[in-house]
Amino acid sequence: MEEQENVTIDDKDNIIVRGTEPEKPKSIKKNYIFSLIARIVALLVPLIITPYVSRILEPDGVGICSYVASIVSYFVLFANLGIETFALREISINRDNKDYIKKFAVEVTIMKAILTAACLIVYYVLFICVLDVADRLLYIIYSITLIAVAFNFNWFFQGIEKFNIIAVASVFSKIAYIVCIVLFVKQKEDLNYYAAIVVSMTLAEYLITIPFIFFNIKGKISGKVNPFRHFKSCVIYFLPTVAVEIYTVVDKTMIGLITGSSFENGYYEYAEKLVKMPLAAITAVNLIMQSRMALYFSRGQLPEAESLANKSCRFCAMLSVPMAFGMVAIARTAIPLYLGEGYEKCVILVYILAWLVPIITISDFYGSNYYTPIGKRKISALFLGIGAVINVILNSFMIYLWQSLGAAIASLVAELVISILYMVYARSFFKIKQLLKNSFKYILASVVMGAVTFTLNYFLPPNVWYLILEIVVGVVVYVLMLFALRDSYFIDNLKSLIKK
Repeated sequence: MEEQENVTIDDKDNIIVRGTEPEKPKSIKKNYIFSLIARIVALLVPLIITPYVSRILEPDGVGICSYVASIVSYFVLFANLGIETFALREISINRDNKDYIKKFAVEVTIMKAILTAACLIVYYVLFICVLDVADRLLYIIYSITLIAVAFNFNWFFQGIEKFNIIAVASVFSKIAYIVCIVLFVKQKEDLNYYAAIVVSMTLAEYLITIPFIFFNIKGKISGKVNPFRHFKSCVIYFLPTVAVEIYTVVDKTMIGLITGSSFENGYYEYAEKLVKMPLAAITAVNLIMQSRMALYFSRGQLPEAESLANKSCRFCAMLSVPMAFGMVAIARTAIPLYLGEGYEKCVILVYILAWLVPIITISDFYGSNYYTPIGKRKISALFLGIGAVINVILNSFMIYLWQSLGAAIASLVAELVISILYMVYARSFFKIKQLLKNSFKYILASVVMGAVTFTLNYFLPPNVWYLILEIVVGVVVYVLMLFALRDSYFIDNLKSLIKK
């Protein structure tokens, strides 16, 4: 990052804002509530609408959309060019310097618009004009996702910790999404309508936030606007994003290319979606921690940073571990009841992919609480790149042998390698021993909960009411185990919640 007036960089690469009155940090709990609202809505809407869509479009229809979306995502990746991650950090650590963030936001927005236009041109030339692709109209529809990149200002609101704006936009767009799906998607032939609704609602969510930008950026901009002066810094943040995209999206692309089966892509799409739905609550708190940790590091408040990271770690472990065990325990009956007939293979995929929840939580925790806030994106990029290479190599023969199951195994191994590398390198800030200590009681409680729930699931008839009973029993057993193990973090937070 270039040095600006009132901004200096110390010998540890921490950014220090000087000459301005420090702004009082927003309430973490309040921000978490708003962020969680947006995540819960993002979780509930697919949860509500998926059974409807899965039965109408069937696995092959879902698979076609998944494959085309994976292709478009590569262009979205280059249009973003790491801008959002870099911009979030810059806004977070320079929030007290209003003149700087005003000019910075304008420059970043212009650069993003130019990159989006360039990627859109390349996309249209390749997939609309040159290549003879099937479902050409679907490729045109999904290009709206690429257009939406230019209008995504979530990085700004996250940086100044105004998560309420993002939450409101998310709620409105998701409600509109449900209404449109029910009104316009009635049969399998409505596949293009479904795709158009999905991408249009993404664009609408971003457009809703635009008026609020002008309320937060007022007055004239001092100095010359140079959109590409942040280009080099964005590229540094872009490299880890490339790696992330490879091991999260390339699975679907390679399944489509190697198997040639939209059914396999459909199975993998929904299995992965079901597994990653519960991650919303965890990534919500880590997203907030990223902004706050960047602020603490920039001000040299290391004790506060370590304390906050410890709390964040325990929260993540308390949720992620039982989620994995719970999904495995109920998958056998839950998936056929939820998705309908024809999705039986998703059960086996969930048995494998469920363990991504705690594994991804670890890497997300370290990324949000250490690597991104402190500016260690180069080493983060290296680790993510290693994971991406492992994923592609394993995919190349595992998908050939076991189709979507091979992709699931490859993803699990790649994510595990990344999380281990993250933990080892950052052990001076957050010791692995501390991570294991924070997680031990939650693992033990989850094993007991999983055993009880799995037993009930095996012997009880497969219907919705018994499934709800199994979930309730699982939650009760987990909570009782935490009391029995005297987990101070859970008990103290529960007492605090009851008092309020």
